[in-house]
Amino acid sequence: MHINLNPLQLAAINEEENALVLACPGSGKTRVLTMKIANKLEELKRRTDRIAALTFTNRAADEIDKRVNSMGIDISQLWTGTIHSFCLQWIIRPYGIYLSELQKKYSILDEFKAQDLKDAIKDEFDIPRYNDFLTRIDRNGNYVNSEEKYNNAAKAYHKFILENNLIDFDLILYFSYLLIIQYTQVAINLSSIFKYFFIDEFQDTQDLQYAIVGEIIKASEGQCKIFLVGDPDQAIFKSLGGVVKTPSEISDDIGGYSIKQLGLSNNYRSTQRVINLYGNFQSTGLAIESLADYHDHEGIITFDKNIHKDDLVNRITEIIKDEISKGVSPNEICILAPQWNLLTSIARKLKANLPDLDFDAPGLTLLPRNRDNFWFKLARIILITKEPSKYLVRVKWAKEFLEELAMISGIAIEMDNDNCRKLLKKINSINIRNEDAIEYLEESFKYVFEKLDFDYSSSNSLQEQWDSFFNGLKKRYENPDFFNVPKDINYMKKMFNSKQGIVVNTCQGVKGEEFHTVIAFGLLRGYLPNWKEIIGKTRENEIEESNKLLYVICSRAKKNLFLFSEIGRRTLKGSSYEVNYQLNLIDFSYNE
Repeated sequence: MHINLNPLQLAAINEEENALVLACPGSGKTRVLTMKIANKLEELKRRTDRIAALTFTNRAADEIDKRVNSMGIDISQLWTGTIHSFCLQWIIRPYGIYLSELQKKYSILDEFKAQDLKDAIKDEFDIPRYNDFLTRIDRNGNYVNSEEKYNNAAKAYHKFILENNLIDFDLILYFSYLLIIQYTQVAINLSSIFKYFFIDEFQDTQDLQYAIVGEIIKASEGQCKIFLVGDPDQAIFKSLGGVVKTPSEISDDIGGYSIKQLGLSNNYRSTQRVINLYGNFQSTGLAIESLADYHDHEGIITFDKNIHKDDLVNRITEIIKDEISKGVSPNEICILAPQWNLLTSIARKLKANLPDLDFDAPGLTLLPRNRDNFWFKLARIILITKEPSKYLVRVKWAKEFLEELAMISGIAIEMDNDNCRKLLKKINSINIRNEDAIEYLEESFKYVFEKLDFDYSSSNSLQEQWDSFFNGLKKRYENPDFFNVPKDINYMKKMFNSKQGIVVNTCQGVKGEEFHTVIAFGLLRGYLPNWKEIIGKTRENEIEESNKLLYVICSRAKKNLFLFSEIGRRTLKGSSYEVNYQLNLIDFSYNE
């Protein structure tokens, strides 16, 4: 299992104590993380023991599952997901009854209701629609906006959703922290279950998230360990509360247990030419050397700031065709933009221009990817292809589904592999001919529950989550960005399972991934960085946030980078967007 690892990678995998690993792009971070997880899974002594791998995105969690599964390791004792999902499943649902705010049945606020409510609150507090107020809460229960008016808006927002038996992600974190602090047995219980916490992209972790995990580790009295990996130069979620903590600060959070700092400094991904380019955006000054087999390959690095936005799709089409004609696989090509609203229309047009190519565009599927929704958990088991390589993942998902069903219904359900296989057998027997995606899923869900002999409508929680799931689907149907997206179930299945096509995603969505060719557009001041990092902020803040985003974008590429700051885009006030300042300072004539 440890073939072709360098000494730094081996040291990280073999480290037995708490560790913080600083890893530059392409240094094998994900490989080290998954190998260490695989090792620790095999060391677990009891069937009830668990390992938690906390990731910033569900896409990253799925990648960890896939990699560990591909090693032939049983992942039934591995929990992967975001910290919000972890808190919801392991703290809020089993212990929320101890808080008065959670004693009634509650649902997770969906993205559409959240945006409508925020807009209404902004109008009430005379906040411009293009501005936003943060709903994040610190350890002391304070909102974190710099202006009191914005904090009052956040309080009104949370007051409204709690009165309507709803909670959002920020309340999930804050209430989880309250439960762990006020009821020490909660942390003790969790510390007896989880023997290891792996935290990916630690630089994007909020202070409250460090605190929650820290209290669990503290309660274990040294029996539960923590392993964090990340890169401070890729800390692109400062606006969402991401904090780059030092080993001593993390040590304080986990009860004074020491944290050993390790490093991964060699790059096996990119040519030296690509590394030299994104070196312009580094803050640490770390000298990164390419050890890739193709380290001195010239590749292509271009920056176009004259192309019109209306000509962009045809230019990207030309690049894709040229790359594929040279033998580049479609899944080795990535199209990035700072925001999804820039990607939706161009992805549709690219699909029309290149009908024979697959596209892996998770944000463009009609399926709302709310991993915490009960019906999404059933939908993904139904939609995933029934091939041998996916079997262990399907078993794991089946177990998660049964665990939540037992918790919601109060019915005792054995969570063994036999019951998981029986559930999968029922799901595999679905034979519905209706091709409309919404109607297919509705009929499938009803079919499964008939086989389970359980009336889901008897549960207010399941009915509320049903309404949220299908309302989200219908909202996407009504969104102009999805007008030309096929609404049939076969397209939804294809998009859900597509991992081989051209990747279309935001720069935030592909952290940790790598591609032969990266095509990035929308590199304009106001998009990159966002206006919220510019308006009312110092130039130093704008430069810092811009550099981190450009560092992430450029470091995804192995050989080729096509960068665009297109003209023709206008602000709400009608002004033209300007080229990103940091890109404009670089002399690309040395690269082209």
